[in-house]
Amino acid sequence: LKQDLQILTRLARKLRKDREEIGGAVDLSSGDLGSELKFVLDDQGQPMRVSAKKEMEIHHTIAEMMIMANQSVANKIYESFPASSLLRIHQTVQEDRFEDLKSALKAGGISFDGSSNMALARSLEKAKNTERSSSVVNSLWQSLATRAMSEAKYICTGDKTSADLTHYGLGIEKYTHFTSPIRRYADVVVHKQLLATLDFERTPKDVSVTDTQETSRAQTYLGSLPESNVMSIQRKTNESDQDDDNKDLVDSVITEASEMALDSKEERTLASDQSPRVNTSSPYTATSVTNICDRLNSQNRKSKLSSFECQRLFLSLYFRDNTEVTQAVVTGLKQNGLLVYVPHFDMKGPVFLCDMDRNVQINPGLLDLPADAGSPCTRGFVAAKECRMFPSGSCTLYESADENDDKLVITVPESNKECIFRVLDVVTVQLSCDTFDTSARIPPPRLHLISKGYDNSYRRTNSQTKVSSKMLETIVNEKVSESANDSRQNERVSLYSILSSIEIRPVLQEVAFRWQHPLSKEVVGIERVETIRGRVVFGGYSNPDTLVNAQSSAAAAAAEEAAKRR
Repeated sequence: LKQDLQILTRLARKLRKDREEIGGAVDLSSGDLGSELKFVLDDQGQPMRVSAKKEMEIHHTIAEMMIMANQSVANKIYESFPASSLLRIHQTVQEDRFEDLKSALKAGGISFDGSSNMALARSLEKAKNTERSSSVVNSLWQSLATRAMSEAKYICTGDKTSADLTHYGLGIEKYTHFTSPIRRYADVVVHKQLLATLDFERTPKDVSVTDTQETSRAQTYLGSLPESNVMSIQRKTNESDQDDDNKDLVDSVITEASEMALDSKEERTLASDQSPRVNTSSPYTATSVTNICDRLNSQNRKSKLSSFECQRLFLSLYFRDNTEVTQAVVTGLKQNGLLVYVPHFDMKGPVFLCDMDRNVQINPGLLDLPADAGSPCTRGFVAAKECRMFPSGSCTLYESADENDDKLVITVPESNKECIFRVLDVVTVQLSCDTFDTSARIPPPRLHLISKGYDNSYRRTNSQTKVSSKMLETIVNEKVSESANDSRQNERVSLYSILSSIEIRPVLQEVAFRWQHPLSKEVVGIERVETIRGRVVFGGYSNPDTLVNAQSSAAAAAAEEAAKRR
């Protein structure tokens, strides 16, 4: 088994290299900082641990084998059903959609070319070999490239020209989904088309298959399959005799499989000029395949949106009770903070460095100040334990003609050092939902700046660090009492804090309730008395309605007249 896996791994490397160098395939893998998250739930269904799915080479090996199988099936069914085959395409991306990626690469001093998939792949590969390249920054570039691309979709070949059937991301001419019929309906359709293709090829041109031959057709297929060379547990084989032969065949197998998977355009053009025999007995009409593709594309889009929303929800539930510290890369500069991308959780968000009153809220260590410098931070920054407030500090954004020279500068009177941030800087941030149970909805995770670069003193933890509203109130009250004698703090009392401190109590609790019951109503024709419940009346309140007695008298008079007529 180990030798077989080694052969498959070498073959997968060759196939992937050919797709990238010949077809222009774009590598958008995230490596160890994968964007696909895996949640571990507790007994109550709450997320207790979250981690990114790491990519291993065996995953690439399996993916290449599946791509090769899907590509081979796509070419096969298209030859037989050129007007009704179900393929999966990825349209070419216009270069103007890569503006965000172009700006990020420009900030790193890298020229960008998005005229084709091969040019895009070369730009990304060149970016990985620069001085500012790192796993975090590379994840940002791959994320921006992925977001700029259009979604791959299913199509009926009769609705597209031959030039529109390519797959931009994989760098191949024809592609479909064939390998997962147990979880995708598109694969079931492709399986039926492939079976119809094999049935058509085994039927001579001048012979038609009758209904009586249907039962034996499957047995004929199975009987004609070549015997597998894989070692069987039911058949004894001499492994020593096979080792030498396998070693001699490894290189030839890899070369032949690679050539079969990636034929040159000249060979395909020559094959198309030979007027292949077209199958007219397709299991699906072109209209049916078109309707199926529209439905699949719609459902696939909904499932991706649902998956994205579920990931956001579970992240908020996780950060309600946990705090994580991880790396992020700066993607933008604002007057009051930074915009960052967190590869580990595949999310973007703001990092505020000052509050709404323009008070700088930052870790004093970034300015070479002691931990107790400044004043206690305000409520929105309480989750960051190292954060302190500097009311006299400034947060200034310097913009220039060249976007690469833009910078955000933090200064405080207590220090001569400036804290400067630029695009593509790597920072360490803390993620938490510190106000979860103080709002009616689940808020997104809040990002707090911990340090510039990566600080090894902060480790990612999953400890229970829930910050409830009572804890926040206690912390804020303690910090406010500490700074009660600070004149600068007293001068900056906002209207919101004043209104929030006013306690509003309902006065209804001091009012006694009583029930007012009218006289019992005697139902005519039925020997029972129905008691009608009255209204809820506040204490000291009388009902001014004077029509009740008049209505009762009128009803009694009407009943008396009816009795006389009878």
